[in-house]
Amino acid sequence: MNERGTIFNLLNNFTTKHKNISWEMKCLYSDGKGTTMNQIKIISLPQNNNIGIIVYQVETGIVSVCKYQKLIKGKSENIIDMLLDMINYSKGQIINS
Repeated sequence: MNERGTIFNLLNNFTTKHKNISWEMKCLYSDGKGTTMNQIKIISLPQNNNIGIIVYQVETGIVSVCKYQKLIKGKSENIIDMLLDMINYSKGQIINS
């Protein structure tokens, strides 16, 4: 699965709608054999407080950890579905740290 562009677009769309929110992505783990885990941090500005963390496997898109307000990760949840849920969940909300 190579959905990097879609993931970036969804995260940028989310931060466009919420001016006080930013995000960072980093590689948490790679074994060199086809298992790579990325972490997305959702950050409240200007305090730079972490308000959410999503961890997913790059190759499959399966989310292993989601900690964002009351959003709950379903079984075998895909990263794109999770980001769409996050965007829809936060519509019309003012997000504070």
